[in-house]
Amino acid sequence: MAVLGRYFYIYGRVQGVGFRYQTYHWANQNGIKGFVCNRDDGSVKLAIYGSEQDIEFVDEWLKAGGPPGAKIDHFFSETWKTEPIADFSVRYQ
Repeated sequence: MAVLGRYFYIYGRVQGVGFRYQTYHWANQNGIKGFVCNRDDGSVKLAIYGSEQDIEFVDEWLKAGGPPGAKIDHFFSETWKTEPIADFSVRYQ
């Protein structure tokens, strides 16, 4: 199994609605590794470390609207290189 890293940059109503904490719980329930953090421009960065299937699963979840209370206007992603990540966390820049 190839392990990949992918950043998702998510825009819309994604700060002040519990996006990071709901994503944290969703990721842990689904065995997703990585982290989530707010960005200064009002967006959220979601970093995923896992298989292509894990990354596709996250992509589909975001396309379906992500966590309750959020309103995703758009998002994009890019590949990243990283050391292995053992869990999922909320980061505070």
